[in-house]
Amino acid sequence: MKRIICMFALVSVLILPGCSANEPADASASPYEAEFAEARENATSDIQREILADDKITDAEIEEVVASYKACLNKHDISFRMDSRYNPSFDDEHDTTAEVECTESTVGYLLTELYFKIKYNPTKVVENELYASCLVRRGLVPDDFTADDFKYYDDKTRIKTESSIEFDENGNTIGGTVTHDGKTYDMVQDENGDFVNPSEIPMPTETFLPGGISMWDDRVSDCYTDPRPESDNTVIQR
Repeated sequence: MKRIICMFALVSVLILPGCSANEPADASASPYEAEFAEARENATSDIQREILADDKITDAEIEEVVASYKACLNKHDISFRMDSRYNPSFDDEHDTTAEVECTESTVGYLLTELYFKIKYNPTKVVENELYASCLVRRGLVPDDFTADDFKYYDDKTRIKTESSIEFDENGNTIGGTVTHDGKTYDMVQDENGDFVNPSEIPMPTETFLPGGISMWDDRVSDCYTDPRPESDNTVIQR
């Protein structure tokens, strides 16, 4: 049996966009010039290359390619849900080979992530600053709450692991290991036969921000989803 080994680092309970960085020296250049170059290098379809060619991703372009992705999954009778950032989740066992083919022929692996990075952080400031400012603006934390404060509490919500997952030639998981705090665990199968992280790995405890709001509160999630000031009046009021 052919085995394909994939390495993943920093698996988090709460997955966020990568935090970066400094303004480019050339003010006329796109702050995301390097990200566009990486996306073009890793593009898996002509439509991705066409969208990425001008260092811009428009709403119409992303809507078209996401629609194609959804249509492809539907054609293969793959049941899925999609969040506001176009990340799919699958409710049951499905044809993983078809899922990969749908992904690679449409949205690929970097296109939608880059689209939302640019949309919500066009000048590429450090993202923790965006989240901290959002929480302050919405009255969820004290006015002196900083980006460093946000990082401190955010780090407490994460479990840092390194996983080595083995797939067969059809893309099905056949095993793997997870390393956490220097100890390596074999991945285990759940009642459906799917391989999952070992139950021995501890979950993070609930973390509360200054003022008492939980990091797991939906209002904090709203700032993760869209930290822009213009979204303040459109978030769900709870």
